[in-house]
Amino acid sequence: MKNHMLPLRFSLILVCAAALFLGATATLQAQDSKVPGGSYVAPLASEVRNGKLVFEAEDGSFRWWFDARIQYDGAYFFENKNELSSGTVLRRSTFAMKSVLYKDWQAEVDLDFGDGVLDMRDIWVRWDVPNTNFAIQAGNFKEPFGMERLNSSRLLTFLERSAPTNAFALGRRVGIAGRYYNKYGQVCIGAFGHETGTRIDKGQRDEAFSGNLRISAAPINVHGKNLHVGLALSRKNPETLGDVAPDAVEVKARTENYVSDPKPLHTGAITDVNYYDRIGGELMGIKGPFYFQSEVFSQVMKRWYGKSDVNLWGAYATFTWTPTGETRFYYVDEGEVGPVEKPKRSWGAIELCARFSYTDLNDIDSGITGGESRQLMLGINYYPNPAIKLQFNYSRVNLDQYATRNGNMFGNDDHSFIQGRIQASL
Repeated sequence: MKNHMLPLRFSLILVCAAALFLGATATLQAQDSKVPGGSYVAPLASEVRNGKLVFEAEDGSFRWWFDARIQYDGAYFFENKNELSSGTVLRRSTFAMKSVLYKDWQAEVDLDFGDGVLDMRDIWVRWDVPNTNFAIQAGNFKEPFGMERLNSSRLLTFLERSAPTNAFALGRRVGIAGRYYNKYGQVCIGAFGHETGTRIDKGQRDEAFSGNLRISAAPINVHGKNLHVGLALSRKNPETLGDVAPDAVEVKARTENYVSDPKPLHTGAITDVNYYDRIGGELMGIKGPFYFQSEVFSQVMKRWYGKSDVNLWGAYATFTWTPTGETRFYYVDEGEVGPVEKPKRSWGAIELCARFSYTDLNDIDSGITGGESRQLMLGINYYPNPAIKLQFNYSRVNLDQYATRNGNMFGNDDHSFIQGRIQASL
């Protein structure tokens, strides 16, 4: 969701000022003497690591790096019953500054200027408890639910996440979480509130909260040979929004594209919801140039006044092959998949991809008809170097008669589309 929290011009000035400050600081000469006030001057060395420009103090106490991203997309739809918007969009234009402070603290500010509107993304502070494998994080960040959702948009196999991920994994919320990790896996537990920038009716109702737990294990974990299994649980109250009725929940999703914005999968307002539970199962494997990832989601809404529960679910499976021989990285401490490694050939690397997803937002017995989709996505990714990524997708979408965007589109609209992206990671 886009927010107008700060004027765009002012935000750009702040970003430029931060960049100039770090660039100037990196030229300081080493000084051993203390500076009055208990601080000291430390020279910053600059280095490119994994495609990122990093500034780090000689003693390792401080580190700053930038993570900027440009994603320019285009799509063409082979329409059937509904008119769909072929065209282009600046999907993301982000700038993030990340830091390590006094060794044990981390912080991040991540802003998106796509479409000329400011979106506040990751804005958080983290404490890594000394001499332990435990960390506490607070601020605005992704809730621990959905492996595909947790993965950075920079690393997505296709242009968009799968429809079931979009329907059930909510993404960034204001909250606090604690994580324990070791070489075998990780456990993360947290409590989360609202989405930053949403219109919260604080004058009349309490803010809605959720509790989240995610556990992942890696029984096989060597570079190029990984096996990951995970489980995520969440209990959440209905959102407290000014434009949504009290105790109501809407579940909706795009058909894995962003250029045409309407969401044909849409339940409308599910009323009289006390709370809802979500369960997510994860399975991922890497073996050399082959990569597999799959998740299944279930959402059960418990309602007041003797109304029947609402059961929705979805799943996806992704397969990729890198014929040029590169493998992917895996981060066991976060239970997340990393990027394709640096191309082995001077002209780059190629990745061939396929994904099938199924999303069922219908519970006929409860009177909920949000639509059902079966979608095949094929793709090819080209990495000329670690900073540039070119993507091309073809997708075939099969929608049932209830996939009508809450009555605003024609159902049974089976169609296909092609889409492409140019991505630069600065």
